Formats: sequence, C-alpha cells, structure tokens
Amino acid sequence: MPTEEDTQALRSDEARTVNALPPAVERKKAASVTAGSTEYTIATLRDEEVRTARTMIRVGRAIGVAALVPLPFLDGNVTAAIAFAAATLFAIVVGVIVELRIRDPRRYRETTMLILAGSVLPAGAAGLVYWGIFSAAQLFPVLAIYFFSRREQFGSALVMYAITAVGQAAIATLVITKLVPDPGLFDPALPPLALVVGHALIQAGDLAALVLGWHSHRATQTAIDDMQNAMVLAAKREALLQEARQDLERAMRGGGVGRYSDHTFGSYRLGNLLGRGGMGEVYEARHVESDEPAAVKLLPLRELGNPRSVERFVREVRAVSALRSPHVVRVLATSAEGDPIPYFVMERLHGQDLGQVLHGSRLPPEQLVELVGQVGEALTEAWEHGIVHRDLKPQNLFRDERSGRAWKVLDFGVAALADHSGTLTHGHVVGTPAYMAPEQARGERVDPRADLYALSAIAYRWLTGRPVCSGDDVHAALYHVVHVAPLRPSAIAELDPDVDAVLAIGLAKDPADRWSTAVELRDALASAIVGRLDPRIRDRAAALVSRAPWGAPRS
Repeated sequence: MPTEEDTQALRSDEARTVNALPPAVERKKAASVTAGSTEYTIATLRDEEVRTARTMIRVGRAIGVAALVPLPFLDGNVTAAIAFAAATLFAIVVGVIVELRIRDPRRYRETTMLILAGSVLPAGAAGLVYWGIFSAAQLFPVLAIYFFSRREQFGSALVMYAITAVGQAAIATLVITKLVPDPGLFDPALPPLALVVGHALIQAGDLAALVLGWHSHRATQTAIDDMQNAMVLAAKREALLQEARQDLERAMRGGGVGRYSDHTFGSYRLGNLLGRGGMGEVYEARHVESDEPAAVKLLPLRELGNPRSVERFVREVRAVSALRSPHVVRVLATSAEGDPIPYFVMERLHGQDLGQVLHGSRLPPEQLVELVGQVGEALTEAWEHGIVHRDLKPQNLFRDERSGRAWKVLDFGVAALADHSGTLTHGHVVGTPAYMAPEQARGERVDPRADLYALSAIAYRWLTGRPVCSGDDVHAALYHVVHVAPLRPSAIAELDPDVDAVLAIGLAKDPADRWSTAVELRDALASAIVGRLDPRIRDRAAALVSRAPWGAPRS
C-alpha cells in the first residue's frame, strides 16, 4: 500500500514526466526511432513513387504524341524518322501497360519500372538522332533521369544515367567529328569547339538531374523520418502525461483522515486513509493489542447497497485468502459473514507501485525479467486456484522495500473465479484498456492468457516508456486494443529485435497465439534482452507480424 511519502511524491509526477526525457536522451531516442521506422518510411515513399510514376508516364505520353503528330509533315532523315516513331510508339504502349498495372500499388515492382526505363531509353536515343543533338529532344532524357533518380533503388537510376550519358556522348562524337553525316532535323551551324562545349553542358545537365533527383528523394525520406520521430515522441509524452494525471488523481483521493479513521474493525484500529479506488478504501491500521501495522480495505459506503459490488468485494477476499505466494499481499484477517461492512486486513507494505517507479526513472531490462518471474509465480498459483486477475497494470504491482524489494500483486477485485457461474459485468468491460486483452475488451470470458497479455503489456510499458495504447476516449482505446497492433517496441526504444519477437507473441490479438505460461514469457524475455532468442520463436513471431504488422489495423 502507498505511504504518505509516496502520495506526496506522486503529486509531482506530472511535472517530472514533462521533463522525463532530457535533450541528449531525446536525440538518442530519435535516432533509434529513425532506424526503427524504416518500413514506415519506405512504404510512404513507395506510395509517392507510384503517384509520380503515373504522372511521369502521362507526361511522357503527351510529349511522345506531340512529337509524332507533326512527323509526316517534316523533312529530315526518313530512316531516323521511322526509327523514332517506332521507338516512341513502343514506349507509349509499354507506358500504358505499366500505368494500368500500377493502379494497384501492391503490383508496383522494381522489374516493372526497369521495363519502363528500357522502353524509354531507345525512344530518347532515336529522338536525339532524328531531331538533332542540340534540339529540344535533349530535355526528355533529363526529365527521365530526374524521375528515376527519385526512387528508392538508386543503382537502377545510376545505370540509366550511365547508358543515357554514354549514348549521348557517342552520338555527339560521331556528329561533331563528322565521322557520320548529321541526320538531325536541327543542324546547328557552329564551330566544333562550340558544339563540344554545348554537349558538355548537356552532360552537366544530365548529371545535375541525377544528383538533384537523388537528393530530393533523400530530403523527402528525411522529412518523413523526422515527422515519424516527432509523432512517436509526442505520443509517448502524451501517454506518460495521461498516466501521471491518473496516478495524481488516485493519490489525491488518498491521505488524511477518512470516514472510518479511529474506528475499529475486528482487532484493528484504522488510521489515515491511504487511498481510494473504484471498489474500495484502504486505511493504515494497527492491531489493538500487538500494535502491529497493517492495511485494511473496506467496501465504500456508497456500494453497500449494490449486491454486485458486495459480491465483487467478497470475491477479492476469497481470491487473496486462497493464495500463499510471497508475491501476493498476505491476508491477516477478514470480516465475518454478518458484519455490516465487508473488509479484509492485509500486511502493510512500504515502497512504491510500478507506476510510480516507472515515472521516477528508467529501469534496466534485467529487472523486468525479475518482475515477470515474481509476478508470474503469483499468477500461476492464482490460475491453479481458478483465478484470473483481469486487471494487471503497473498500479497493481507493488515493490515492497521491507521484503527485499520483492514485487507483490495487488487488487484481485475484478478477478474471475472459474467456479463462478457468470461474470459480474454481464458482458460489460472491466479492467484498464492499456493493459486489457482484446477478448476482455470485447466483454468475453477470459482465461490465464488474458493475464499473460497484460503482463506483456506491462513489459512493453517498461521497455518503451509508453503504454500499448492511450487516449482520453475509452471507446477509442478499446478499439485500438481489439483492432490495432501497437508500435514496434524497437521503433520507440533501443531494443534488440528479439524483444520485438517476444512481445509480438505476448500481445497477439488471438489468445491461441500467445505464450501459454508465465515461465515461457520470462525465459523468452531473458533470452531476447541479450539477443539470444530461440530461432523457432523468431519464426513464430515473424509469422504473427506478417499477418498483423506492428502499428497496423487488424485485417
């Protein structure tokens, strides 16, 4: 249970959270996010490439048609004219086929664009021969080079540029040195030196188009990365602030004299109120004879007339009393059946809950393995008694300083007992969205795999600094729980990709895809943190992610 000092500390959580990431750490995180958001950037750039390709094909088609229409009415070399017309018509036909193909962006392939480039190059060369090496036909190769250099595959653009540059140079050399008669329609009457300088400028223009296109692509990629970084960091801060506000509100409900302070329940006299929750008030207390400290949880007065609330409270008493794990709060006494106010007496804990701990500092991953092991031990015993916790979250995991900093599971108030004929919610959602399994968010019956999901969500929060989902709108949060995968952990924090694999399994939407025991989760997490995950687990996670990619809606 939180102490008065803990309550005071919680009141400054919001201020601490605002400054939780110093500039140096933010830069380091931003670099990690940039590395981890490659798939997002590539997908965005590919969408832009598809749109640009369609535009370029249409522009090229318009230019080709405009060049072909007056061809019968112009003089010039007949053979060159026929070659130009044939090459241009071929390029137009290929362009139409490619445009129809990439109407579906999923059919956009590198080979498709190479075929398009292969059809454009002969048309460009034939145009130079027919129209002349210093005609406006030189503009089209420049446009083509610029377009192809703005794509992800720079090697292909470099090959196209090299072929174009060498072809232009070969044709110009033959013409300028008069090794062959100039077949061009536009024949510049200039000295050879002027022609050489003019062609050098054309080559410079081609090279400038290549460099400009590639730098334009890189600038777009950087802008997308920066935007993604900003979005992730903003979402992380928003989530942390929301958690801090919730913790602050929870802390403000505790402290000071409560309604039952100085009253005696059983053998315990109540002191100050430690905290209030939706289904209980917790007081510090002492045994009237031995003066031993304790904590007493009472059903709030407003809930005494609600049979469902009373049953839920009694359920928690039954759940906690049945467990003997050192990682569950020890029950010292309980109310009798005829007592007007249900209560139970617990050992007095001193320390902080995980929510407070995570707000205060960044914890090493190795300590997470210890937490998962201890909490998993408590949950395993609960499951053996037919108990599913259903509300695991950082605020319900307490680090007790007086028992060797051991972690203890709190608040079994919404636990589902296997011997219960139904749920107290009758199809309604009970729990905390950020740590709630999808089947629980849908109001369905749950089993231990829901607790394993919650434990994985806690690990996600520990490792990334943000919850799986957040938002002031509960309905939006529940929608994300059911339908949207969280962001990839290594896109938010510096983590080994093996950690992504472990959490992909732990946070799977389908319970059948998750870990089956807490020991499995703990062992896999311990291996993943040091990058030594079993390859079979990596394959299992890869199959899950291929069906439901990180950050994407469920199909």
